[in-house]
Amino acid sequence: MRDYLYLRVSQKEPFDILYFTPSITWIFNITDKSFSLSPELLYTAITNLELRLKASIISGERLSDYGEKQNDYRAEFRARYYF
Repeated sequence: MRDYLYLRVSQKEPFDILYFTPSITWIFNITDKSFSLSPELLYTAITNLELRLKASIISGERLSDYGEKQNDYRAEFRARYYF
């Protein structure tokens, strides 16, 4: 699989909500028309700490690139501390 469309849209601090960045990522396989859609919320109010909530929606026919994945939906929460 080589032909993909990739789109990522994010808005830093919408509605004046400090340290908050929502985004959405869409990856579309042009060949078999399967896709992955991932909305994400990022919060960075504490120095050197990121809190990230991300969901993934995967869709495609049975024998397509994303249709072959084990799960159709996924949610994850990540806390990252760096120094």
